[in-house]
Amino acid sequence: MAERVIYEVPSLYADHHVVAVRKALADLEGVEEIEVSAAFQEVRVSYDPEKSSPSAIEERLKEAGYPPGEEGISLPFQSGKGDPAWKSLGLREIHTNPVDLEMSGEFRLY
Repeated sequence: MAERVIYEVPSLYADHHVVAVRKALADLEGVEEIEVSAAFQEVRVSYDPEKSSPSAIEERLKEAGYPPGEEGISLPFQSGKGDPAWKSLGLREIHTNPVDLEMSGEFRLY
């Protein structure tokens, strides 16, 4: 009978991470079902306890670059301001249409 393990993975925050985690676990012997959520930063795995173990799954996650339960992992941030292409964009101004502002008040009533 399959067992299930759930890992919190703070470094899991984008769709391409979901794909990477699924690929990393898919060929692990004994793994039967993989559910990965970037929104909840969670990996759920159903596995055959005679063929795999939570420690083997956790080790595979670490090897793939998604260690479970690690606190304090800072997410990469890139503003783009160091990129020369950023300067070519120039100053962009954003204006809100006054009609949109007037209408937004009505939408709040419903």
